[in-house]
Amino acid sequence: MTREELKRRQEYLKQQRDKLLALKKQTRENHLTKFTEQQPKARPTSARTARRMTAGEKVESSSNHDEDKKKFAMRRALADALKREVIDKVDE
Repeated sequence: MTREELKRRQEYLKQQRDKLLALKKQTRENHLTKFTEQQPKARPTSARTARRMTAGEKVESSSNHDEDKKKFAMRRALADALKREVIDKVDE
């Protein structure tokens, strides 16, 4: 292949990549608008949930807020314990 052919091939592949990315973005937006039209008051609580919703998966909403609060408190406690361990090791 000559240098010119190689350059044309690169440009062509870049254009194809841009088209694919645009198509993917449009599809994602269509899924999200379709979901919001179906359930306008339902809002995803996390990025993971939002991705599953836009992918078309059925996501159960968490109605038990006490359980969520307990999970959050446990995560917070673990994070605090890890911070203390890291800070204590750095100070030594």
